[in-house]
Amino acid sequence: MVLDIPTIAIVYFYISFIQVLIMLFVFRIIKIYPGMNYLLFSCIFSAVCGLLYACQYGSRYGNLLVFFSNISFYFSILALNIGFSKFLDLPVAKKKLLLLSILFFAGYFWFSFVNVNKSYRIIVLCLVFAFASFQNSKILSSHTINSVRPATRLIAAACIPYGTFFTLRALLTFFKETQNYNFSTFFSFMSYFLSIAGILLWTYCFIVMTVQREHADRTYAEERFRLIFKTIPDTVFISELPTGKIIDVNETYTTLTGYTKEESLGKTTLDLKFWRDLGDRDQFFRIMEMDGSCKNLEITILTKDRKELNALISSQITRFQNSTYIISVIRDITSNKELTQKLKKSEDTFQAIMEQSPMSFILTNTSGEIEYANPTFLRLMGYDLEEVLGKNPRILKSGYHNKEFYHNLWNTILSGKQWSSEIVNKKRNGDFIWENIILTPILNEEGKIVQFLSTLEDISDRKRTEQELKIQARTDMLTGIMNRRSFMETANKRLLNIKEHGQTAAFLMIDIDRFKTINDSFGHNVGDRAICMVTEECQNLIKGQDLLGRIGGEEFAALVLGFSEEEIALAAELLCRRIEALEFYTENQERIPLRISVGVTFYHLDTDTLESLMERSDVALYQAKNAGRNQISVIY
Repeated sequence: MVLDIPTIAIVYFYISFIQVLIMLFVFRIIKIYPGMNYLLFSCIFSAVCGLLYACQYGSRYGNLLVFFSNISFYFSILALNIGFSKFLDLPVAKKKLLLLSILFFAGYFWFSFVNVNKSYRIIVLCLVFAFASFQNSKILSSHTINSVRPATRLIAAACIPYGTFFTLRALLTFFKETQNYNFSTFFSFMSYFLSIAGILLWTYCFIVMTVQREHADRTYAEERFRLIFKTIPDTVFISELPTGKIIDVNETYTTLTGYTKEESLGKTTLDLKFWRDLGDRDQFFRIMEMDGSCKNLEITILTKDRKELNALISSQITRFQNSTYIISVIRDITSNKELTQKLKKSEDTFQAIMEQSPMSFILTNTSGEIEYANPTFLRLMGYDLEEVLGKNPRILKSGYHNKEFYHNLWNTILSGKQWSSEIVNKKRNGDFIWENIILTPILNEEGKIVQFLSTLEDISDRKRTEQELKIQARTDMLTGIMNRRSFMETANKRLLNIKEHGQTAAFLMIDIDRFKTINDSFGHNVGDRAICMVTEECQNLIKGQDLLGRIGGEEFAALVLGFSEEEIALAAELLCRRIEALEFYTENQERIPLRISVGVTFYHLDTDTLESLMERSDVALYQAKNAGRNQISVIY
């Protein structure tokens, strides 16, 4: 066989085809990672390129086959670039690739059909291939996935001479300016030899990368499971199927049951006399046999010292390394039957060990990217797992806390200390939620922080109750306006501000005339209605920074700012007339006359305090009462 360009192109095609078969085989035995489909397409385009180029010889459509061969090769390196980015969890350089594609197709079409020039066409091809090679080298060198780093470094190193070769070929073609596409046998042969070597190297490294990443992910999953297994506050034990022998327990198990780990391993629950009622055991295994899992089944267990405990058990059958196990989680509910009822109503209390916990928690890496979130967190915050993985917890940021709050948070946990506080987070739908948060740095054997574990407890109900109590402490429950204590505190602050800015103010004391008679004659319900109607009319007098409070049974006080003495007197008189005109009836449609008396005084900046204002307005109110009621009295 003569080693010529067509022969090498055929070899290139066969090797590319074998690479496609290897890729498909790897896909069957290893889960598909992001970008693997693009890498497969790259191999397919590469094989098509070799086949088309080999077929050009002896065909009258040779130029067209070469054209499509080069197009196919471009799609091969384009898919390779996208595949590398996705596989290595890096953003795809969409703008760069779009610009590169535009330049390639524009230049290639121009020198192929408009201004036919094979040398310039070669230059366009070589520069594009060189740029793509250097870009791939950059991608393969800048990722953060440690498990595949040796393989990617090898490919990255190979991309540099590959790109250098095409750059050199472009320069020589430019200076040579030949019309012969195969002007240099050396460069033509080298193009294919480098491509074949690249395919062989890439195939080997691809297998290594996928196997290493699969192994690293599996190891990480096992470590995460072990972390959860150790830190979960509930009792967990793992048993074999079908023997029922216990193969592992957590520390909480020994605390709850009294059995040590050594006493439990290799024994069954029957050997340990775990079940008080064997009917519970039969029911448990019936459910497991039918559904493969059990959620919140109430049972009674016996501890080592034969103490009875009411408990909820949740279990699930799982397969691992060709063996079948039951993972069981037990929660002691002896002291809290109400918790039992709540857990029984839960729609999904167990998918994995962490689903048993009522607490929300998320696991992040040192960059703050979420690596795991338990179902309680997802359900509470309204997210799907795919929406939070790889994201920063700042997606929960509500804007309620200042920069100093978060600065203190990070300073604490980065120093290796645990940090706890109350925090306001934002759900996916925009609602705010109050939570108790505990942030715990997770250290490796060398004492280096490798992850952060965030435990969150929803305390929104408690905070709402606290807020309601605060409001009740400052608000008159009948009328909704300030009570005496709140009015006095606020009025004192307002007077200090008035004095500082030299404003005018008036103080009004308002009292419902003959209110005791209304209460005694028609009942307290009617009296309450009278108070509410007077309050509503008084509120119409209050504007902006004015204050209104109920300081006694039928007595109100108001601090009004910014009006002249004449305006205040007219407003108080108008208030009396409006209340006098109110249609106030009993349940029997008997009209009740409703009247008020108002005492008015004005604030003297130099001498007055709230107490002196109240005393003068009380005197003025007394004068209005003595003058026959249903009127105002003013003391300047």
